[in-house]
Formats: sequence, structure tokens, C-alpha cells
Amino acid sequence: MEKKFTILIIDDEPAIRLGLAATIGRYGYNVIMAVNGDDGFLKARQFLPDLIVSDVMMPDLNGFEMKQQMSADPVLASIPFIFLTARTGNEDRVSGIRGGADDYVTKPFVTEELMARIEAVLRRVETEQERGREQMKQSSQTEMEKLRREVLQNFSHEVRTPLGNVMMSLDVVINNKFKSPEEQDEFLRIAHSSADRLETLISDIILLSDIDQNNLNLMRQTIDVEHHILTPIKRRLARYQPKELNFIPDINLTGVIKAPRREFAQSLVHLVDNALKFSPQRGTVTLVINPTENGGAVITVQDEGAGIPADLREKVFERFYQISQGDDREFQGLGVGLTIARTVFSGLGGTVKILDSQLGCHVLATLPDLRPEDISYG
Repeated sequence: MEKKFTILIIDDEPAIRLGLAATIGRYGYNVIMAVNGDDGFLKARQFLPDLIVSDVMMPDLNGFEMKQQMSADPVLASIPFIFLTARTGNEDRVSGIRGGADDYVTKPFVTEELMARIEAVLRRVETEQERGREQMKQSSQTEMEKLRREVLQNFSHEVRTPLGNVMMSLDVVINNKFKSPEEQDEFLRIAHSSADRLETLISDIILLSDIDQNNLNLMRQTIDVEHHILTPIKRRLARYQPKELNFIPDINLTGVIKAPRREFAQSLVHLVDNALKFSPQRGTVTLVINPTENGGAVITVQDEGAGIPADLREKVFERFYQISQGDDREFQGLGVGLTIARTVFSGLGGTVKILDSQLGCHVLATLPDLRPEDISYG
């Protein structure tokens, strides 16, 4: 169905205003009327018309002054203008065009001419908008293709590196005799650590798939702090052994936390992993968990790294954001950890956000108490 355009008519003379409205309305346009420049400005903001047809000579705020005010307003600046005036001098026409008018019609006017000019302006606007949409579409497609290549490239790297380490280490263990058990254990440790990286990657991909298919598990079960929180975090901490980090868990054990076990643990591991990843050598990472009254919790993760600038504190929650750093990115990972954490907590009615901090990055995650709509088990 063809769009029905809305046109705002502004004229202080009632006879002309009503006559214009009746004429333009017969051509199938929606018509709004305003009695002067001030009223026209208010009506433009209220209805956001597709075109404004305005008299120039009006008391108080004249047509040129009104157009100038609208041009300074980001919401109204792009609305096209046709000026109506009884003056016929070239100077007035030039003033109208310089003032941002898209066309200029003198009174008395021939109806067919006015309607032809209205149609021409609207066609031009439609053409420009279509061109803009096409350019945006092409730009979006280019960006998506770039992101797709980066995702595939980095996904390949994230898989190949640990998989290669697993296969190499196991080959060495199978095909060689070792002088000591310790020497063999080192290759097994490398294989296990690399397999853990692969397991983490696969778990993230599975969870992202569940999120995309609106199949995220939100069943809330009792969380065992040692098994569901500390054990996976300690496994992740082992990856950063060369940095000699100081991890301090401060967990209140007096309350009960209820959350989807796998998803909750995965989210907390990612929050802590980000802190470990960006911490300086021998830095301290603190995890504080305080259960609330009925299955909820308030969680903070603090590190001593460089922190995140205020203008990037939402950007970092975008999926694959780290990958957008390209080939020069410094840190491993797909850039989905914060995306997963925020999505899981949001699904449970909670939040994950980055707070102001004088030192490092300070993340606050809130898990609300059980709600009537929550499914709880165990």
C-alpha cells in the first residue's frame, strides 16, 4: 500500500489556510493546520509531517524565522519546506532558498502548479531517503561481512591452537618413554589445559545458540558454592599461573543462592576471567558474593587493571566486541563472555553493569530473589 503523506499547512489567513487544506486533502494527503509560526513549530514537533507548506509573512514568528528554528532542531531539521508568499521579487526567492526552502510558490498560485511542486518535493525526498537506506544497507552488509570473516578467522584460531596442543601432547605421551612420571605428567597437564579451553569454547557456542533460539535455561536450583562457583573459577585461574595473580573470594555462606547451575557458573567464570585477563602481573582480583533473602545474590568482581573507559562500558557487552579489534587484538577469546553474563542475569530479572572505580574495573551483578514466575527446583 502506498504511503499516505502528511502535510502541515501554516498560514495566518483563515480563508487561505482552509482553502489550501481542502485542496491538498482532495489529492489524498493527510492535512494538519497551524495558525502562525509558533503554532506551526509546535504542530511540527507533535506530528512530524512529511512536508510543510508555510506562508512567509506572518506576525511574530515569520516563515523564515520558523524555518531557522526548525533547522536548529535535530528532530525537525530534515522536514522539507515550501514557502508561499505574495512577493515576487528575486531577492525574496533567494532569501527563501538560502533559508532552507525546498521550493518557493508565489500567491496567487495555480492549484495544479502547487500540487505539482508538492509532488516533486515529496518524490525527491523519497528518492533521497531510499538512497540513504540503500547506502546504510550496503554499509551494514559490508560491516557484517567483515565481522563474519573476523569471527571465522578467530574461531579457527581459538579451536586450532588448543586442539593442536592436545593432539601433540597425547602423541608424545603415547609414543615416548619418559625418564620420570613428572615429565609425562607435564604433557598430560598441557593436554588437559588445552582440552579445558576447547570445552569452554564449545560451552559458549552452545549457550549462545540457546540464547538465539530463545531456549535459555532459567530453572533456578540451589547453588553449591564450592562445586558450582569456586571449582570452575579455580580451573580458569590455573590458565593465568604465569601472572602470579592473587584471587580473593569473599563469599557469604549463610544464605542460599538459586540459579540455573550451568548458566550461572558460566557467567561468573566469564566475569572473573575478564578480571584475570586484564589484571597486571601479581595483581589482585576480588570476588564478593552476598546472598539475599530468597535465592538472590549481589555479586561484585574487582580487579587492578587499566579499567574500561566510560564511553565503552556498554560497548563491551556487545557480542564479539573483542574480535572487532582485528588481527592486532592482544587477548584470547571470542569476545562473548560479558554478552553471556548479561543475558543470563537479564533473563532472571537481574543486571550486570560496570561501575565507576578509581582503580581497575568494578563489575556489579545482581540476581534478584525468586519471583512468582520463576521455576525453582531443589
